[in-house]
Amino acid sequence: MAMNLQKTNRHRPDFSFQARLLSNSGQSMAEFLIILPVMLLLIFGAIQFALIYHAKITLNYAAFEAVRAGTLGQGKFDEVKEGFARGLAPLYSYFESDPDLRKKRDPNATAGDQIEAFQMARDKIYKEFDTSSKLIRIERLNPSDTTFLSFASDATLPNDNLRYRSSKTKGKEQVSLQDANLLHLRVTYWYPLYVPFVNKLIFNTFICHKKSPGFSGKWADDPVCLDKDQDPVIPLTATAVMRMQTPLLQSTGYYPN
Repeated sequence: MAMNLQKTNRHRPDFSFQARLLSNSGQSMAEFLIILPVMLLLIFGAIQFALIYHAKITLNYAAFEAVRAGTLGQGKFDEVKEGFARGLAPLYSYFESDPDLRKKRDPNATAGDQIEAFQMARDKIYKEFDTSSKLIRIERLNPSDTTFLSFASDATLPNDNLRYRSSKTKGKEQVSLQDANLLHLRVTYWYPLYVPFVNKLIFNTFICHKKSPGFSGKWADDPVCLDKDQDPVIPLTATAVMRMQTPLLQSTGYYPN
């Protein structure tokens, strides 16, 4: 009788174990719901910052093209503008939302299609120069207006025989003629942020938030941040320096003019 009772207990299901299983059911779903927003934020953020890094590299090249065009074109803003647009155009050469023009994205497209895509990107950049909030800003850091006036002769900055000219400093900045012939440009480009959710988080929280310290806080009063209809963007900055190859002319168009 005792042996039969032991056999019966041995085959009886362990209801306490099943109860523990039922009490833990749904735990993985709760953990998933907690970690999902964090994972999406990390993934979207990685994609967005990869795009920003790519844009910064292209902007560095565009700044070099801009200053190079300026040194060969007497520092005229139109020459600098063209050089910058030519340097930044590869960033948008294959960006086209029109479905009839998607062949431009095809790597096997003809040379004519690729040239047309490049021109469309160049035109897009030119339009951003003319926006009210100035999404593209080119500053001439050197020579400044006062330095130019200190050395100007016949409305140009002398560029020939610099080796034999006086190195005496003049003007408020105390710059020599040789140093005045170094064209130094700074370009600020408000690059569009494309990745959903992350773009608004970066723009509203870090770029345009007045209480943010350091880099982000200084843009809070910028026209771009004050424009309520502005799509999310981030300011990228690049500088370039090169010696003038032609006599510099005073030119308008540089920021903040």
